[in-house]
Amino acid sequence: MALLTAAALTVGGLLLMGFFLRIGFMPDVDLAGSMALIFAAAIVGIGTLIALVFATVMPGVSMRYLLDQAQLPLNWSAVLVTAGPAGLLVTLAVLSPLLLEPAQRPNVWVLAIGCFAIALVAGAILVCVAERRGAQLDWGIRIKKIWPLMLCSVLWTLGLFQVLQAAIQMGVDSSHPPFFTVFLLGCWLAMIASINLAMAQLPLRVSLIVGPVAGIFSVVLLAMLTGSYSTVSATTVKTLGIGEMQGTNLILTADMCHALSAAPGALHCEPMADKATVGILKDVAIVSRIGSNVVAEGPPPKGDSAQTRSRLILRKDTVLAWTTSGAKGP
Repeated sequence: MALLTAAALTVGGLLLMGFFLRIGFMPDVDLAGSMALIFAAAIVGIGTLIALVFATVMPGVSMRYLLDQAQLPLNWSAVLVTAGPAGLLVTLAVLSPLLLEPAQRPNVWVLAIGCFAIALVAGAILVCVAERRGAQLDWGIRIKKIWPLMLCSVLWTLGLFQVLQAAIQMGVDSSHPPFFTVFLLGCWLAMIASINLAMAQLPLRVSLIVGPVAGIFSVVLLAMLTGSYSTVSATTVKTLGIGEMQGTNLILTADMCHALSAAPGALHCEPMADKATVGILKDVAIVSRIGSNVVAEGPPPKGDSAQTRSRLILRKDTVLAWTTSGAKGP
């Protein structure tokens, strides 16, 4: 437990530090803010470790136990039957946005049903081939052997999709050409699959330690290849609800609104006509709400791409509320 706590705090702290380096601002924190920051680091670290376990340990280890349950050997044919449809589904999910128009892209559920049907047929073929080498089985026993193969293919799909979202985000932030980025992502997913195959050969206790470590190494390697060093940090912090929020309207106190309106710069507060005690700052992006500060940026400049966005750092006690337009109705 002590090792898990230390690992979670270390990983979470590094991710939060990467986020602060990305936004170029270190927030002011008091004692309560420090405790909240440590708690956030622990949550980020635990969530990251769980995701790495799902991605680098669960598919391989579950494949070994499920194949043992089906009384089938762990060989290349079993790997192709279980991991092959999952790899095909991930490949189609990545390539369809790049090669097809939005109206022609198949639904991910249609792709999943097709790939799982392939897994079902391949599992039946594998069981029939294994049956030729032994005694004849009835259909009930055959189904009991095919079902673990189907479940293993589903777990492979979940594991690969667990890391696919982060990999795509890092690919989007990369400065490489699109096809080279896709090639890098494909090689990295093949590396994740190789890690899972290696974990299938190790005892469970060892794989629960080695798997996340190998996953962290693979993420660092992908960051070095794509040049997206802080993408994972920004994505993780945003998932927790404390990251960037686009299209936000800030409701400020009257004193802060008057001071902001008198200050030079592109960000100006508009006093509300019927409320003399508050003002509104429209259409800004909240970059960070960690600590005692709220970091906001104005809209990107038009025409001049070299010009930076205006940044505003507010104390939280001057921000009464904020509204966003990104919520979806029922």
